[in-house]
Amino acid sequence: MNKKLLLYFLLLLACKSWAQDIQFSQFYAVPVYQNPAFAGSTYMHRIMAHQRLQWMNIDARYTSSMIAWDGHFEKLRGGVGLYAIHDIQGSGKIVSNEIAGQYAYELPISPKYVIRAGAQLGVAWRTVDYSQFRYAQDYTDNGFQGNTYNQTGNNTFYYGDISSGAVLFSDKIWFGVASHHMNQPKQTFYSNDKNRLPMKLSFTGGYKHIIRKSSAYSTTYHREIEYNLIPTFQYKMQGKSDQLDLGLYSQMDRLLIGAWYRGIELKRYEGIQNNESAIFLVGMKYRNISMAYSYDLTLSRLSRSRTGGSHEINFTIYLERQKALNKKIRRLPCPDYFD
Repeated sequence: MNKKLLLYFLLLLACKSWAQDIQFSQFYAVPVYQNPAFAGSTYMHRIMAHQRLQWMNIDARYTSSMIAWDGHFEKLRGGVGLYAIHDIQGSGKIVSNEIAGQYAYELPISPKYVIRAGAQLGVAWRTVDYSQFRYAQDYTDNGFQGNTYNQTGNNTFYYGDISSGAVLFSDKIWFGVASHHMNQPKQTFYSNDKNRLPMKLSFTGGYKHIIRKSSAYSTTYHREIEYNLIPTFQYKMQGKSDQLDLGLYSQMDRLLIGAWYRGIELKRYEGIQNNESAIFLVGMKYRNISMAYSYDLTLSRLSRSRTGGSHEINFTIYLERQKALNKKIRRLPCPDYFD
C-alpha cells in the first residue's frame, strides 16, 4: 500500500469515526449554516451560492456545495431561512446531503442592543459506494486486480437534525452561540446505535471599527461609503475536536480583504500540534451583488502530501435593497454587504 493510499485511508477513517461537520473558512458568508439566529438578519431577501474545494490534489478531497435563501418578515417579527448542502468525500465514495429550515425571532432588549434567537429543523442523508473502495486483498505483486469485496452498490441512511442559536449585537459589536445536532442523531451505516453525530457547539463574535464614512450620490441613487476594520473569531467544538479561527477583515467601499489563522497553538492532540491553516480572502461588490474568494494554505503535517490547499467561492444577491435601507433598523455589524 503506497503512502498516498495510506493517507487517504487514515483521513477517511477519521472522518467516518468522528463525522465532523463541514468547515467553511468564509464562515461569515454562510450565516444561516453557522447559526440559525442569522436567518433574516439583513432585513432583505438574500440568495447565496457557496462552493468549497478542499485538498484537491489527494484522494481524500472534499467538494462541498451550498445554496441558501433567507428573508425578514415583519409579521413574524423575525426571519426565515432555508439551505441545502451537497458534500462529496473521496471522489464520490461518500456523499452527504442536508436540507434545513430556520426561524429567528428578534427582540430589542435596550436602546443599543438586540438579541435574536433561532431554531432549525433539518433532514440529512448519507450514501456510501462500496464498489469504489480499494482493499488489501485487491492487490497482488502485479498491482490492483479489481474490487473483490462482496458488498457493492450504494448504502443510504437518513436522519433528522435539530439545532438552535442566539446572537446579541449592537451597531459595533456582536456575539453569537449555536448548538447543532442537539438530538445527536444516529449516523452510522451499521446497525448499532453507538456511532452518533456529536453535538457541535460554536461561538462567534467580532467588533466593527469604522475608520471613515462618507456618502456618494448619482442621478439614480445615494449610497454610503465606509472604510472599516473588523476583527472576528470563531471557536467550535465537536466530539474530541475543537478549533479556533482568528481573523481581521477590512471593508473599503466595494472591496473586502481579510486574513485569519485556524488553529490552537498551545494545544496538542496525541503529540500533534494544532495549527491547521492560514486563510486569505478577497471580495468585491456591485450594488446588491457580492462575490468573494478565499484560499486555505495548509500548515499542518498534511501539507507534506501537497494537498493543494482549499478554495472557497461565494456569490450572494440581496433583494429589496432600497426598501431595507429606508428603514430605521439596527443591522448586524459583522462583515457583510448590506450596509
